[in-house]
Amino acid sequence: MTTTLAIAGLGRWGKVLVDSVQGRSDRVRFAAAVVRDAARSSPDAAARGLAVHTDLAAVLTDAAIDGIVLATPHSQHQAQIIACATAGKPVFVEKPVTLTRASAETALDAARKTGIIVAGGFNRRFLGVIGDLKQLIESGALGTVLHIEAHFSGNVAGRYGAGHWRIAPGESPAGGLAGSGIHHIDAIIHLAGPITQVFGVTTRRVHDFPMDDTTMVTFRLASGAVASLLCVTATVPTWRLVAFGTKARAEVEGAADRRGTETLKVVFLNGDTLHRAYAPFDIERAELEAFADAIIGRVPYPIPLDQVLNGVAAFEAVSLSAERNAPVAL
Repeated sequence: MTTTLAIAGLGRWGKVLVDSVQGRSDRVRFAAAVVRDAARSSPDAAARGLAVHTDLAAVLTDAAIDGIVLATPHSQHQAQIIACATAGKPVFVEKPVTLTRASAETALDAARKTGIIVAGGFNRRFLGVIGDLKQLIESGALGTVLHIEAHFSGNVAGRYGAGHWRIAPGESPAGGLAGSGIHHIDAIIHLAGPITQVFGVTTRRVHDFPMDDTTMVTFRLASGAVASLLCVTATVPTWRLVAFGTKARAEVEGAADRRGTETLKVVFLNGDTLHRAYAPFDIERAELEAFADAIIGRVPYPIPLDQVLNGVAAFEAVSLSAERNAPVAL
């Protein structure tokens, strides 16, 4: 059975999502795109076999469309999720889902009332190395997890030109958090449980556009563990995650912009070590096929909405904490 989707937003990332499955998956395909500028997007849509619309309502009322994928600016997600809920269409939403806890709660409440699926687009949950790290933690191999250290940096200045929505005021608060750091906020929640307190510092030294270049955050977790996150948007791409436990340290590392080159290194107190390397794997295809599986009722989408909401709350709290120069309780 093939699930048919429509995508809203056919920019750089929208095309990545479509290309991950179009002609490659026998479980999911895209049939339509909703875009802001039809003339500009029509060549890209035609190359992918997509019908072009400029109004989300066109695909929400199309019985041939089984679900909607949102790769639109973050500030539009609340209204678009509610529109999907009203129409009864399952919706996949690119991270960070919404920009504030209040908007996420409003959107998710609308979805719950109609019973539609809301799938959070946290693609790195689908990495094999993250699954293995989760298993190590749950098995007790690391002992009691005391701290998770996360780092996700890159060169945003070299990717987005003037006027791009991702660097527009309000769309990317706290520097690289919306584009990259939110993945590690999600990983922290996935691996070690809910975040209860956030203390953030964010600064801008080099960018000539309205986005901070350095963001540093500490977290308290409900378990009693703590975590830290560093995001720099004007440096060499870096992607690393380290879990410190009472029995071992587990370090995950890979290239921030080249998934499938991850490594896992575990060092135990007795001196034993474990090394694993991971083959390339299309995590965008994996998350869209998981969305398709949820739509047809094969299995639930694997990212619980309470974790999505906790992640949005932590994301919003970073900017609030930086403004107040004080911790923010969730």
